[in-house]
Amino acid sequence: MPDSDEKKELDGVARSIAALFSDFDVESTEEVSASPADAEPIQDSFTAPADAELEAPLPNFLDLAGGSAEEGESPEELTWKKVPEESDGDPEPAVQVDADPDALASVIDTFLSTPILEREGQATEIRVLAAALRDANALDPLANAVERLVLEAGDDEASLALARLMVTAGVANRFVARLSTERDEERRAQLMQVCSATGNEMAIAISDALSDTSDRFARRTLMGAMVSMGAAGMSVIEQMIEDDRWFVVRNGLAILGDVGGEHAVELVTSSLANTDARVRKEALLALAKIGGEGAGMLVCGMLEDPDAEARLAAAMAAGALKVERALKPLLRILDGEDDVDVTIGVVRALGQIGDPGAVNLIEKRAVVSFFSRPPVEVRIVAYRALLSIGTPHARKLVEQAADDKDPEVKRIVRDLLAGQ
Repeated sequence: MPDSDEKKELDGVARSIAALFSDFDVESTEEVSASPADAEPIQDSFTAPADAELEAPLPNFLDLAGGSAEEGESPEELTWKKVPEESDGDPEPAVQVDADPDALASVIDTFLSTPILEREGQATEIRVLAAALRDANALDPLANAVERLVLEAGDDEASLALARLMVTAGVANRFVARLSTERDEERRAQLMQVCSATGNEMAIAISDALSDTSDRFARRTLMGAMVSMGAAGMSVIEQMIEDDRWFVVRNGLAILGDVGGEHAVELVTSSLANTDARVRKEALLALAKIGGEGAGMLVCGMLEDPDAEARLAAAMAAGALKVERALKPLLRILDGEDDVDVTIGVVRALGQIGDPGAVNLIEKRAVVSFFSRPPVEVRIVAYRALLSIGTPHARKLVEQAADDKDPEVKRIVRDLLAGQ
């Protein structure tokens, strides 16, 4: 390249740089000589910048070019970002699905009549329709769908999984409300089957309903439903037992007594120290159902509870479990007990245990004498206990009571002897 051309090119570059970094415009594009002698003289009006201005940093090239760097970020770390292209039209709107109960029922019909391996499409459609109904708070159609999927699917795990997916807290509460008022036994059994199949969410709803109801029928029905859930409801039962409300703990203990399980006795133990006697009573009744050596030992320690109902429950549990070590505590209680109900419970327990050492003390509660006239209900229970123990002396006392002066005692004793 000729020297003159090269010089022109360099001069052009110099002028471009000067245009970028100078505070004044370069008006001329004429050739500029690299020599000071050839340069155009500076006008007198121009004032040289102060030293501070000369020392000021050069402007950031990125700022001049329209870019910017984040604080603490070096230019080397910057990356160019692609600006999204403008769309020619609006984005395609999401498909809206109507909350249609009939459509859900129809697709469930198709789902249940389709071979298992071909159900994927219907399952997806069920989930979409169910979501629309859930968003619309249409709980009854969803509860109906859950029931159908459980009762009509048989052992198809995919159908059961789909049913569980549809059981939200609201659906479970609606379903439990139906169950608690259902009087038809066969229908109740079907609803309990659904509860058992759908798991934790339904167990929570049952627990909540038990806390809110004072209706005995509803309470009994809901407890039966929780029992039918077995291990699936165990985590909820544990939470009930740890609750601060006495009636929630009581319900949990009552259910646990029927469910049982490996750790049932351990769960009941803490409730025996509850300050509410109603909780202690239910814990003892639960131990009577759970059984086992550990349960028997716990019962013995509660026979002298300060509350009469708790003592009665302890006596009933000791008798039901036939806890032989409970003999002496029961005899001690019977000798000084004034509460009729507790006395009946202790006498019945002694008859269930069947130890001959109890005959003499039971006799005092059976036979009317100059010094003692026990209530009729106590006497009847005492004769039953004597017949259960069955020693010769005990049997003789019962046979003599067949001609007792009290007509009710005489009738029942004769029925007892005839029934042997």
